[in-house]
Amino acid sequence: MYQGAAHRSLFFFDHFWWVIWLVIFGALIVSSYTYRVEPYCQNGRVLRHDIYARVGHWLNASGILLLLYSGYELGFLWFPRTLSGTDEIRAMFNLHFIGASLFLAGAVFWLGNMFLAPQRLKEHEPYKGALKDAILYYLHLFGLVKHEGSPAGKYEASERLAFVPLTILAFLMAITGLVKMMGHPVHLPTALLHASTLAHDYMALVLAVLLVFHILLAAVVPWSWPLLRSMIDGFVSLDFVRKTHPGWYKELREKGACDFEENKENKE
Repeated sequence: MYQGAAHRSLFFFDHFWWVIWLVIFGALIVSSYTYRVEPYCQNGRVLRHDIYARVGHWLNASGILLLLYSGYELGFLWFPRTLSGTDEIRAMFNLHFIGASLFLAGAVFWLGNMFLAPQRLKEHEPYKGALKDAILYYLHLFGLVKHEGSPAGKYEASERLAFVPLTILAFLMAITGLVKMMGHPVHLPTALLHASTLAHDYMALVLAVLLVFHILLAAVVPWSWPLLRSMIDGFVSLDFVRKTHPGWYKELREKGACDFEENKENKE
């Protein structure tokens, strides 16, 4: 009876907090042995996201969804806790632990890739005039203006603008979450834990709002469906790249990543 009670009272954050650190260091080690695949063409399609990018993205995404769901159920800021039973609360805390593990695995793996392949970081960085291009692009999509801004590269201006705040937000959420976690095995000042919890909760709210916009623009609107599919099988059509990402299309031509003459013949 005692062992059964102990098993039911198991809080992962209390007993397995070290797993989180193991995930962080493990993701860094794995990223150091990862060789990213450069874009190439195959049957009129071009590789946009290699398998490592897709795995990192879905680890990150699934972790964030579990974190937001479990955090909402547990209650934060002015959102009341929706659970009443001890077992339900324990299960939701453990789900939060799993979400944190998945999120950190994807985020740290991506971070390791950025250090090992800094040219990939440049693909995501915002550039001068990105805000203007982003506004013109969406106005053009809705037929409000004819000019859609500078030729889009591999990533749209809006994606590159969102890169910096999202990265900072994810980093701060990870730091405050780790502080909260370490409050379980070791004693930390109450003021530090309170400040970390408050900051963590507000950033979670901002992340939830940004996630809604991300899902709408990356998965719901029809023009984003080819890009959504590329997060599943990795590829987009070369014709799609030519029409919607002319800057990237030009780059592919200059690098000789695709046999454009062969693609033209196949299309004809």
